[in-house]
Amino acid sequence: MRDRLLSRFAAARGGVAALEFAMILPLLVAGYFGTVELTRLIDVNRKLSQFARTMADLSGRADNSSPTAADMANLTTAASAILRPLDTSGLQITVSAMGVESIGGSLYGGVCSSWAQNASPRARLTVNGSNGLPATPAAYQFDGARYILSEVTMAYTPMIGSNLYRWIFGSRGLVFTRQIPWAQRTSAEIVMPGGSNCPTY
Repeated sequence: MRDRLLSRFAAARGGVAALEFAMILPLLVAGYFGTVELTRLIDVNRKLSQFARTMADLSGRADNSSPTAADMANLTTAASAILRPLDTSGLQITVSAMGVESIGGSLYGGVCSSWAQNASPRARLTVNGSNGLPATPAAYQFDGARYILSEVTMAYTPMIGSNLYRWIFGSRGLVFTRQIPWAQRTSAEIVMPGGSNCPTY
């Protein structure tokens, strides 16, 4: 009797396909959504880099070397077309006019004036390499150099698994940050709203 039950069990094939499918389905679903999320991550990363470059480029060639806050808001609105259809409500933007001077034979770079949206502007005369500022780029390491630094921060909103992102990346989830230096393209030094020209020594 026992041998007959074992042989019947071994010969039964009816539920094998359903069992295999039930075991593989979660992997297929996870693979599908993982691929979709990876594609979105790459796209957001690319768009944010393009946005930061566009903000730096537009700010560095402003028609008025002393743009107003309204001028900067208009630049932001124009550049935001790059980020569509992403949610930009929490987008943090800081654009700083940077300068480099030789002081006592050593080069120092830092913030001359700064403008921000949904963030705090950089403090005047903050030295490069401190407080999250990148070091002076090699292209601007000369006395009297002037350039624009565009900084953009945006939290990534996943389609699914936002709790998983917070578990992996912390309470804020995954946050993208870009810092793009760009040449000023005007004859006069660019001064951000409410700021003043770079000091010379």
